[in-house]
Amino acid sequence: MAQNVVINSVTYQNVPEVDIPLSGGGTAKFMDTTISSNAAAAGSILSGKKAYVNGSEITGNISSKSAASYNPSTSDQTINASQYLSGAQTIRAVTMTNLTAANIANGVTVKIGCSADDDCVASVTGSLTAATITQDGTTKVLSIS
Repeated sequence: MAQNVVINSVTYQNVPEVDIPLSGGGTAKFMDTTISSNAAAAGSILSGKKAYVNGSEITGNISSKSAASYNPSTSDQTINASQYLSGAQTIRAVTMTNLTAANIANGVTVKIGCSADDDCVASVTGSLTAATITQDGTTKVLSIS
């Protein structure tokens, strides 16, 4: 937030920051850290990082989650809230080598990785039909269920 700054009895209005040259080179930057609303807090800054809020230094405490891989499972896997993802998070794909319509009885649907609201990772409806067998001149039907 810009402030009025007085230097040598001269008022400068709406100054957002002040840069002062340093004797060894570079500059020192001064800014107003007064925040009227939505101020940052330790829980919104990465652990170990520092910031100034309302003129006071605070140190962040959000934990960091490094790269990880998650394999399909029968239970939910959760990345906790208030974590900073510092590496790639990989959710592995489900492989269904033999789960094909031709290997499943006609009209039967097999669902994989479904949640409570029936949102599934994969769903395959079978197309395998009953086989007929001829033996001793008699046709018999092999039922698959």
